[in-house]
Amino acid sequence: MVAERAPRECTRKGQSTMKNPRRSGLIAGIAAVALLIPAVPAYAESDATTSADEVAATVAGLAPVEVVAADLDAVSSGVAASLNGGGTTVVATDPTDGVQVSSPDGVTVLSFSLPGAAHLDDAVVANDGSVTYVGDASTPSVNVVAADDSIRVSTIIENAAQTEQFSYDFGAGATVEIQEDGSAIAYVTEPVTNPETGETLDAERIIADVAAPWAKDANGLDVPTRYEASGSVLTQVVSHADGDYAYPVVADPTYDRPNFVQYRVRFNRAETATIASGGAGMIASIGCGPMLPVCLVAGATIWWNASVAQNSSPKRCVQITATMPYVVPGLIWWVDTYSGGPCR
Repeated sequence: MVAERAPRECTRKGQSTMKNPRRSGLIAGIAAVALLIPAVPAYAESDATTSADEVAATVAGLAPVEVVAADLDAVSSGVAASLNGGGTTVVATDPTDGVQVSSPDGVTVLSFSLPGAAHLDDAVVANDGSVTYVGDASTPSVNVVAADDSIRVSTIIENAAQTEQFSYDFGAGATVEIQEDGSAIAYVTEPVTNPETGETLDAERIIADVAAPWAKDANGLDVPTRYEASGSVLTQVVSHADGDYAYPVVADPTYDRPNFVQYRVRFNRAETATIASGGAGMIASIGCGPMLPVCLVAGATIWWNASVAQNSSPKRCVQITATMPYVVPGLIWWVDTYSGGPCR
């Protein structure tokens, strides 16, 4: 029987919060979940000051949007949740192994590390189905909710002395890009050959869509936050130390469930200018690679967006994105403009 604990009081900046001793093993807050992991020892909640349930309740109480954990199954490396439409999210027991998403045929399509992983305890499954890695005096705890259509990763900052930067690494070959609305994507560049024409073109396969970040203090007050990108690493910056905030502060990026086929082709400045001046007939001469089917049916839309980009100040470029959703069959595409990257 897990002992009940009194709710943890919030602390103001400058006050300290006792942390629990480090624990190991994947443990469950309820017997139903514990039965999924029979080979792993369980520990009484009284062994720790901060429990997985307390962390989960803190996150749930402050999150602006509810994310419901999918049912979990035990796997060799941790626990797994099934994605809507196929595929699996695995949340590892060892925090240094991070989170991994696989397609229905078992191919890894997304993996990312957790902030402060080297200083986190092993995973604990809370009563609500979320997974918590308890931190120490200098490292915020991390709570992961693996839903059937998204993954929410929250850091729980206990006091003003703890870090303001939380990094997620998508691995070698990935590039993180911050979007104009504050959200982020991660992509890998790979050559794709059109089987009908033999044409090969580098395309960007989008492996992660990350919603704009949020952060709130214990009273629900918004805390300034933003993303920064460096190579394959996405960092959430939470500016809590210099404000009069009530702790704990919860900060969160949420990863949308990835579509397993999602590509983007971006035209540079010269190519955009050529399309804008020559019309839809010029698109074929530039090359669309894997987007050729889209180019054939969306020529006028591409030309119109290229004209908008050419007449903008500062000048922008045109891009095409296509995705194959996991629920509705068929190819969905859209054309818009962008700045930065190859737009030069």
